[in-house]
Amino acid sequence: MLDQKEAQQRAAMFLAERSRSWPSDNVRLIPEYCFIDRGRFIAPYDRVEFLDGGDEDAQLAGNLPVSVDLATGECSFITWAEAHDLMDRGLL
Repeated sequence: MLDQKEAQQRAAMFLAERSRSWPSDNVRLIPEYCFIDRGRFIAPYDRVEFLDGGDEDAQLAGNLPVSVDLATGECSFITWAEAHDLMDRGLL
């Protein structure tokens, strides 16, 4: 079973790997918005220009958080259905 620190490290590595092919790969997790739900570590992220500089034009829209299964360490992006469930429960 992963702890929160290990899960965050895996999420960051997953995001770095996946974002390499994106038009703007300058993204980073938002640690203060990460949380654990139903055995998964959920990690929202955004562009560094927005997070560090407040550039609202750089803010991402429609990006789905990274999910890390705490039992297996498997990483993925959450689905829209999962995002709606988390939003309905006030978690996202």
